[in-house]
Order: sequence, then structure tokens, then C-alpha cells
Amino acid sequence: MTTTSRPSQHPAAEPGAAPAPDGRTRLRRDIEGLRAVAVGTVLLYHASSSLLPGGFVGVDVFFVISGFLITSLLLREAARDGRISLVDFYARRARRLLPAASLVLVVTALAGWALLPRSAHADLATDVASATVYAVNWTLAARSVDYLAEAATPSAVQHYWSLSVEEQYYVVWPLLMLVVLALTRRRRGSVERWFLATAATVLGVSFLLGVLRTASDPAAAYFTSHTRVWELAVGSVLACLATPAARMSRAAAEVLAAAGLGAIVVAALTLDSATPWPGVAALLPTLGAAAVIGAGCAHPASWAGRLLGLGPLVWLGGLSYAVYLWHWPLLVIGGSVWDLGTWSSLGLALLAVPLAWLTRHLVEDPVRFHRGLGARPGRALAAGGAAMALCLVVAGLLWAGAPRLDGATGRGATALVAEPSADRWEVVDRPARFFTRRGPLTPDPAVATEDVPAYYDDDCQLSPGETEVRPCEYGDTDGTTTVALLGDSKMGQWFTAFDAIAREEGWRLQLRLKSACSFTLQGLEEDCAPYARNVLDAYAADGAPDVAFVSQGSPTDEPGLLEGHREALEELMAMGTRVVVVDDNPSPRRAATYRCVERNPGRYGRCDTPRGEDVDGYGSETLALLADRLDLPVVDLDRWICPGEGACPSAIGGVLVLRQGSHLTDTFVRTLTPMLHRELSEAGVARTPVEQITVDDVPPSQVG
Repeated sequence: MTTTSRPSQHPAAEPGAAPAPDGRTRLRRDIEGLRAVAVGTVLLYHASSSLLPGGFVGVDVFFVISGFLITSLLLREAARDGRISLVDFYARRARRLLPAASLVLVVTALAGWALLPRSAHADLATDVASATVYAVNWTLAARSVDYLAEAATPSAVQHYWSLSVEEQYYVVWPLLMLVVLALTRRRRGSVERWFLATAATVLGVSFLLGVLRTASDPAAAYFTSHTRVWELAVGSVLACLATPAARMSRAAAEVLAAAGLGAIVVAALTLDSATPWPGVAALLPTLGAAAVIGAGCAHPASWAGRLLGLGPLVWLGGLSYAVYLWHWPLLVIGGSVWDLGTWSSLGLALLAVPLAWLTRHLVEDPVRFHRGLGARPGRALAAGGAAMALCLVVAGLLWAGAPRLDGATGRGATALVAEPSADRWEVVDRPARFFTRRGPLTPDPAVATEDVPAYYDDDCQLSPGETEVRPCEYGDTDGTTTVALLGDSKMGQWFTAFDAIAREEGWRLQLRLKSACSFTLQGLEEDCAPYARNVLDAYAADGAPDVAFVSQGSPTDEPGLLEGHREALEELMAMGTRVVVVDDNPSPRRAATYRCVERNPGRYGRCDTPRGEDVDGYGSETLALLADRLDLPVVDLDRWICPGEGACPSAIGGVLVLRQGSHLTDTFVRTLTPMLHRELSEAGVARTPVEQITVDDVPPSQVG
């Protein structure tokens, strides 16, 4: 379960009630059963994608149900009263959604504080707060494209993203309906036609945006509102067509309902996490749900309708909102405590059912059917506001108690220097003496993911989909010698050291960095080559750097990478640039060493990386082949990162070595600055004499 895995969807906001052709409201047992199918697919998928690889399509089914039911209620109110009361509408939303949602947020925050790693507390606090105000989908969209979040703990309230999309839709959609009512009072023709046209426009625009964004940035497209509301708009369009749909023949309804249910089943069985989503493929479950609901407008007792209307499914559908709310925190927090397999995950997720039953009978229904709150919308809104305020207070307390970077340094790699006054530094004998096995570390493992180079704050590492060349300059910006860092985040991790050296040497330091992209004209992500081409074109037009330092973290087996990298560097060298390779640092065999250290206080050695036959970085072979083919000098600091013959340590000289994946903590990189400076001096790149570079030349932290 990660932030890029398909999260689930929540059940429709209202029970399965819809207007009948005569204007009265009736229980749609087929819709209740459809909700049960949707929440069941989601629960199975989240327990283990091997159980139902396309179970995330429950997301889309729920969106259609919600759009249909809410729009049906608004249409009925507009037809009956000639108006729509926003106060009444939002009071109903508050009574229906906030009791259970607020309860689960508070319980999740408290359980997360007690059971989740401290490294997850700050993100959990942020997510609880943004979920409270129905904006967590945007928080998750931003995190999904954050290259630094590669090993982040999945959010325990990640599933609230769908609630956020829906509630944002329900802020805008009733307002649009009010505008349509106002504009059509004196126009000829049915107001339903104008509602239909408006809903169809929203559907078309959002669907187009969804397809385009899914193609360019699927991780973010999964969460963002404008790429998702078309699925709710499908339900809204269907609600506007409910009257003509009610005239459907029995035979047509039978075929349509069966085909719709079949489409949902096929989607759940055949799609998987590799399917671009929500792209064109999302039409299969979305239109399937619309077909089932549309057929039920005429004949809810079709074969498929009777199947969905079975008692157990209707019962589960009635609990589906609370089941959805509880199942994901159970899996995330439970997974942080126990090593869950497929069946244990399923068993844990199923605990959401009894919790949902208790929540409905003890919390949801007493509030929802409270006479005073139902008769006084203002009171309902005030009670909802109080519940949200409580969630925000809990989130604030969790945030206040979360660990922070303190700006300390520690000896780190400098502790390994055998003789600091020597012209050439060697690693001490028995370096394991300086491997930290217990006690305080800098940074605290709980905040290791925040210990990153300062250039991230300046937006100087391009994200997926971005290819423009940004004017990111550091070091001595008035310097006459220009040096550049080219590559991905594995090159960028050395920024703090290079920035300090550049200031000392009088270099103007340029950053040309892009997440997950080596400096290559072929291979890797589709936007890597265009970015490298833009950089080279800019150098051809404005002047190339005097020296370029190149590193990257992609293996040689990436198709086209080696050749594309060679082409890019040869073109750069033809402009007169001297190229120096910075070797990739050793890569651990686990994605989050810092989390292992956090969970093993006093036993940090458990988190060391066994040396085995090869502890090179993932990108080392590619860089070595490039250096050999182009006769380039190589800067290799591995002996200071993984010294000796034993395992590579998780902490040296009181400093944590790694943060996300194989990235070095910025604190440890700062302690490597004197070693890097000496390497550059010995290679003739830097002017400062080796003997003038001391172990004390560690740049200060920029924290605080």
C-alpha cells in the first residue's frame, strides 16, 4: 500500500433513495446492492491487489451513484419549490457525512500517534487537517508527484480523497443549478434540459482534462478534482434523464442492467494498477454503473436488480459509507504494527464491518435523524462545524508533537579520517569503531525525509511532465567560472557540498536537475530526453558551463539510457565543457533505512546493508561505462560512505547516512564536503590546495 496505489472510494453520500416517476422518493434496493458491490471490490483490492486486481473501480461506481442521487434530490426540490436551498442542502450533508467522518479522523489520529512511526506523524497531521476541510485530494496529488516521497508511509486517511472530490463537486454543482434556475425562469423550454446541458458540459470538459492529465501525469490525475468530477457528472446527467429512462421497456432494461453489472465485474477482474487511470478505461465501470442505475429507473426488479437487491447486499450497502471509512486506517495502522499477508489483511479489513454497524447505530443515525437538527438547519451546520473544529484541534496537537529537524551536524564522515593533517586522507583502521549503533542521531530518523538539499525549496528540480530550463544559480553568482550539476536527484543530493565548494572557489553553480531523469537524449521517462535537449539548446544559445558534474541513479538495463547519455555528453563536450562523473553512492537493499533505524533503537546494526558481492549504486555501472567510453574523470566517495569490508553502516559518527531510498541525508553530505573538495582539487578541477582543506570545512546547516 503506497500513496501511488489506487485508493478506494467512499459510498454515496445518501442512502439509495431516488425519485420515482410520480415524484415520490423510494428506496432503490438495486442501488444499495450496487454500493455493496463497490465497497466490496474496494475492500478486496486494498487487502491485496492479488484478490481483485481491478477493485479500485469501486471508486468510479461510487462517484456515479453519488452524482445521480444528489442531483435527483436537487432536481426534485427545484421542481417542487422552484428553488434550491443551499442552507438545507449543506445541513443535510453535515448530518449525513460529518458524524462518522469526524469520528474516524479523530480515532485515526490518536491511533496513528500511538502506533505509527514518528516519521509519519507530521504527514498524518497534515492529512487529517486537509481531510477535515475536504481538500486532502490536493494534498495527496502534490505528494504523488513528490520524488522525495518514494518511501513514505501511506496516509492512514488517504481514502478521504474521494470524499474531498465529492464535496468540492457539491460546492460547485448546486451553485451551477441555481444559476441555471435564475437564467431560465423566463426562457421557454424545460429547465431540466438546461440542467442536462450544464451537466453534460461539465462531464465533457472534465473527461477531456482527465484523459489528457492521465497521459502526462497519472499519479496526480488520480486525485485531482477536475480530472474526476466527470464521473459524478455522469450520475448528474443520468438524473436529468431519469424521466425518459423510466419509459424504457422491460426487455431493454434487462439487457442494460445485465450489461452494466457485467461491465463492472469485467473491469474489476481485468484491469489492474498498470492501467492508466482515470483515462478512457474508466468509462467501463462508470458507464456500467450508469447502465444499472438507468435501467432501474424503469424496472428495478430486473434480473440484475433482483440480484443486487438481495438482503445481504442491501444490508452491506447501508453500511458501506462507514465500512469505507474504517477499512483503510485498519490496514495502514495494522500494517505498521504487524507483517500482514493477504489473508490477514483481508481479515483486518473485514473488521470494518462490525465497526461500521456500531458507527451507524451509535453515531450516524442518532445525528442524522435528530429532530432538532433536522428542523433547524443552522443547528446542524453549527454541530458540523464543531465536529470539524475538533478534528482540526486534534490534527494541530499531532502536528505540534511531531519531530523536527534541529540543524545539528555531528562528525559524520569526518570521524573516519585517519590523519586529518595528512596530504592524502585515508580511512581509519577498524572504521566500525565509528559506526553509530545506538543513541541520538542527526538527523533524527523520524525526520530523515526532510533532511534534503535547500534547492528543493526553490523548485529547482523539475517534476514529471516539466521540461523547461529554469534559471537556478547558486555558489558565487558573480563568479567567472561556471559549473553545472546535471542529472537526477542522485546528482542533486550533492548540492550542499558543491554549493559550499563553489562559494570557496568562486564558481557560479547552475542546477539542471530533473526527477527520475538522467542527462540523456534517449530512454527513461518520455520527458527526460526533451529536457536534456532543451538544456543543450540553451547552452548552445547562451554559452555552456566550463565544468559539468554528472551523476544519476538508473541502471544500465534501461533501454537506450547509455547511448542517450553518451550522445548528450558528447554534444556538451563539443561546446568546450569539461565533464566530471560523480559515482552513485552504494544502494541499500531496503527502501527506507531510516524507518528501520527508527524501529530499532539501540540496534542500528540491524539496518546495515550487507556487502555481498556488490554494493555499488544503482547508477554506478552506467556511469562507469560512460567514463570509460568518453575517458572522463570519476569522483568516488564510496570509501567514506561504506568503509571497511563489512556491511555498509546505517549511521556514521552520529549521523544517519540515508534518507529516501538510496539518497544520502543532507547532513551526511555536509560532512562529506571536505572529502569532495579534496577529490576535486586532486583532479585539478578546484584551485584550493589539498592541504588547505580540513575536516573542519563542513558547511553549516541551513535549518532554522
